Amino acid sequence: MTSPLKDLAATALRGTARAELPKPDSGPLGEALSRVSADTPEQLLLARAALAGLHARAGKALDTAQTPPPTTLPPAARPLPAALWPLLRQLRNSPAFESALQDVLAKEWTLSAAQVLELDTGHQPPTTALWPLLDERGKAVLDAHPLHKAWEKAEAQAQWEARLDALQEARAADPTAGAAQTLELWKETNADGRRDLLDMLERQLLPADLPLLQHAEKDRSAEVQRRARMLQGHLPGPLQDELLALLPQAVQVQQNKISFKPFDLPEALGKVKTGAYDDSDLHRLLGALPFELIRKTLGVQGPALAAAAQKKNWALGQYIHQLAREYTRRLVVKRSITPPQIEEAPATTTSEQVVQWLKSIQEKGQRDPVTFDLLTQSLDPATEIAAPEPLPFALPLRPKDSHHSPTAWEERQKYLHAERQAEAEAAWRSLTDILRLRREWAAALEAEK
Repeated sequence: MTSPLKDLAATALRGTARAELPKPDSGPLGEALSRVSADTPEQLLLARAALAGLHARAGKALDTAQTPPPTTLPPAARPLPAALWPLLRQLRNSPAFESALQDVLAKEWTLSAAQVLELDTGHQPPTTALWPLLDERGKAVLDAHPLHKAWEKAEAQAQWEARLDALQEARAADPTAGAAQTLELWKETNADGRRDLLDMLERQLLPADLPLLQHAEKDRSAEVQRRARMLQGHLPGPLQDELLALLPQAVQVQQNKISFKPFDLPEALGKVKTGAYDDSDLHRLLGALPFELIRKTLGVQGPALAAAAQKKNWALGQYIHQLAREYTRRLVVKRSITPPQIEEAPATTTSEQVVQWLKSIQEKGQRDPVTFDLLTQSLDPATEIAAPEPLPFALPLRPKDSHHSPTAWEERQKYLHAERQAEAEAAWRSLTDILRLRREWAAALEAEK
């Protein structure tokens, strides 16, 4: 007697269109197979094979697993209290949300994977505010989720920026040692990091940075090579002297008229990229000198030089505009020895200020989102704000050149007036709703002490 499972397998290989299903044998298994029903021969074959397969495995020990089962993680030690979860969800799209997340972090409460996914809107708040709140199970569940990758990227960027800040402080405290640290960091970082370091050098170039700039001449990026070569001209030395001597030949100023003449670009500045609209001999010459030295040598102002350059090459003119703006910015910063005294804003906003804000919406119909966010965060949650009373309608004068008839003009102004009153009421309602949620959130926090 052959096995029912083997008979069914043989039929499956030939196909139910060319072979009939084998008749079940007598006995308990055969009776069970006979009771199986299906709409098509194929479905009947599969159903009987499933039953025969279970019968064949019955009573046998399971095979040893090749990999151990996953470790069961313990439940969260301090999950977010149930009373706070609905409030946190309601706060999600409000300016007070990140403050609420800080409260959760301070209390050392955690969120599950499902909760974090529900709160993650893809733009606000930043992932860095949500990922640290995950419990251990949530982090395991979302390990391969894009949220984890976004967190790692944001965390790496924050650490890199902190490292750059520390490096700038070291360069200011000890230029020689700071420049050496910059060179070491340059050698170990990637292409994006090297561009960030070049940006930093453009703002804070030191004579001790020359070895780094010479090393960067061999970089794989042609753009990095170009910038490194040009920055060397910003350091006092033979190259800067050569460029300053060449400048009046390339840019001639006669009777307030600026013209550009052919010249041989020094080999130290590299070869210009053929056909590039934003790279030329003049781009490299003018970019390789501090702008204050260009002005002093030529005796011209930045706008005049940029306007003349733009007639020759639009990209060159824009480039000189950029150099002039950066020079002016640095000059202003340098002259600002002490920042102006700014009167400190009050710690909290008063209800009178809110009334004035609502009145401005009634009059102008402009609801500034930045002001709204500030009010929702600076107002005491207990502040009571009355709904704005509609302002009386006053018909403004109709311009003489208006294409509206007097009747149409009046109807139009009445419509705009009503629209502004509705906008002010909507702003009041949104503001009071957030204040109510903040009160409820504060009360729920107090109840969990």
